[in-house]
Amino acid sequence: MRRFLSLAVSIGALLIALTVVGLYYIERPTVFRVAVAKGGEPQKLLVALNQEFARDHTDVRFRIAPVVDSRAAAKAMEERSADLAVVRSDANMPPNASTALILEHPILVVIVPPGSNLSSIAELKDKRVASVALDSASEGAGALLDALEQQYALPPQSLPRKSVDIAELTELLAKNEVDAVLAFGRFDAPQMAQVVRTLSREGTPAFLPIGDAAALAKKTRGVEATTLLRGAFGGAPSLPAENIETIGATVRLVADNDLANSAVGELVRQTLAHRTAAAAKSPVANAMETPDTDKGEALPTHPGAAAFIDNEEESFFERYSDVIYIGAMVASLLASAIATLVSRMTVKGYEQFDHLLEQSLEILKRAREAEDLEALKLLELQIDEILTHTLASGRMPKLDGHQLAGLTLAVEQARLAIKDRRRIVMDAVARA
Repeated sequence: MRRFLSLAVSIGALLIALTVVGLYYIERPTVFRVAVAKGGEPQKLLVALNQEFARDHTDVRFRIAPVVDSRAAAKAMEERSADLAVVRSDANMPPNASTALILEHPILVVIVPPGSNLSSIAELKDKRVASVALDSASEGAGALLDALEQQYALPPQSLPRKSVDIAELTELLAKNEVDAVLAFGRFDAPQMAQVVRTLSREGTPAFLPIGDAAALAKKTRGVEATTLLRGAFGGAPSLPAENIETIGATVRLVADNDLANSAVGELVRQTLAHRTAAAAKSPVANAMETPDTDKGEALPTHPGAAAFIDNEEESFFERYSDVIYIGAMVASLLASAIATLVSRMTVKGYEQFDHLLEQSLEILKRAREAEDLEALKLLELQIDEILTHTLASGRMPKLDGHQLAGLTLAVEQARLAIKDRRRIVMDAVARA
């Protein structure tokens, strides 16, 4: 019984340890390694979100890994050195990742200075065009400019990829060395408004529409057709004076396809839940939105994000049904093994009881036939040894009243037989 008790305690301790370890792994936050362009608005957004996650002790954390640009972020994802990456839809999307969230919609705004006669993109051929950097971490609108050049038969690289800052743009405008300005970013970004103000100093600038925006979006993966709304930049009269067709891209937080759906769903849940708080530190948080979950999308949505967005997340039992089923099987097998062990130990204990009873009866028989005191002494020692090393050892099962009475009677009869036989032998010795 002591061995059984020790085994039961060991199994119980093991189960408790496994439970504690399981709870630790379930309750600890999921840490996502995120590759993002260094110094840009997306990195500031992730830092702000991470601070909110830590403050509220959520189940999500970011380990931010700054890289050169979104192409480097996509490469890090492809090489499996990141779980998440912030990439541009018009750049090389990693093949092993899908969209978790859309962080922002940068658009291409084409502006001409006041008094310009330019009215279409096709007229930019051989013109002096400046590209303005709105985000120090952005690699510019290279893919969108490639699409424009092909669509409007402009010479390759005629639209500048190298960006200038606001100060340089101001100098170029003052020298009358700019015929058109390309600005790529969020229309509501402070830097975009600053570009428009700079061009408005000498009058009202004009905005060139990209009339083939829908066709460009169809032909070029990751490019989307959009509209710069009338009055987007305020003013009197409104800037622009009418809706302007243009093209843009999306900045996306993509997740490795091998990440658990539940982990990505929780990431999306917590990010959206803390969007308002993060916006106080990073206004770009207000531009975040969920992706389209249609299966035919060119840029697919991660199944975990789609399940959360479509309210189709699995319940706890659905998610861990296999684990629960296997656990129940293991517990059943373990219970059967313990029951078998207990049964065997009990059978052995009763076998030992039967042997003890037979041994006591044998001692009783031998005591009545003993011829000398030495033999009787040996039998008495055997009775004492039975009682000391068997009954007191704890290896016997719990006996019922009838079994205990029978064993007690056999032992007492053996002792009486030894006592009676000793008196007879001693009388015989005295008469001799």
